[in-house]
Amino acid sequence: MKEGILFLFTTISYVMADPPMATMLHKGETIFEKNFDAQEEVDEIMDLRKHTKGTVKNGVMVTIPPSVHGEAPSGAQFANEEFVRSHFKLGGQDYIFSFRVKFLELDREVGEEISFIEIGHRWIRLELTPEGSQLVFQNYILDERRRQVMVENDALKLNYGEWYEGTIEISGDETLFNINGVMFHIKNDLVAKEREIVHARKFCLDLRGVGYHLDYAAAWKPNGFQETWEEKRAELN
Repeated sequence: MKEGILFLFTTISYVMADPPMATMLHKGETIFEKNFDAQEEVDEIMDLRKHTKGTVKNGVMVTIPPSVHGEAPSGAQFANEEFVRSHFKLGGQDYIFSFRVKFLELDREVGEEISFIEIGHRWIRLELTPEGSQLVFQNYILDERRRQVMVENDALKLNYGEWYEGTIEISGDETLFNINGVMFHIKNDLVAKEREIVHARKFCLDLRGVGYHLDYAAAWKPNGFQETWEEKRAELN
């Protein structure tokens, strides 16, 4: 690991009216922006996997797993899946992605209380648990099972029933996760490693539970580093 650094900003109240801010990169061309005001916003950009269901209602996408909605085909492999899996097709490795999501309160026991926020589909992921969070490298797709924890922070915890606002920025060998003001920064060759498989060119927001309300999701192409980033990066070292 070249670097693994984290720092903490003051948590703010949710839900916010304005799109989440980027810290590391300038926003370039918009890839997509969804406020979930109509069902049409759940379109070809989104890949609701393993029978996850997404229905737009009252300005959010209500996203629930087949174990709750019970509408997976009879005998389907993932008919009892507890995870909601919303994957966004981005077409490239470098981007800025922002979202607002509320993890719905549990009304039943689940196998494990955890959420995955992933760039590169399990290649680089932030794991949120009730005990804390960690940024992990592990590539299931290429059968490289070695699991490498890069950054840990118990300030960011998974709390069902609460709103989370996040911005993930990635350019070259550097990525910055900002979830509710808790930041995870990595600069490492593994970030820039080519991810050619189609599943690895998505942003993934997965949660084990009864579902979530996704209020906002947007992605932009990066347009260079912000002028203040070099100074901010130096402050982290």
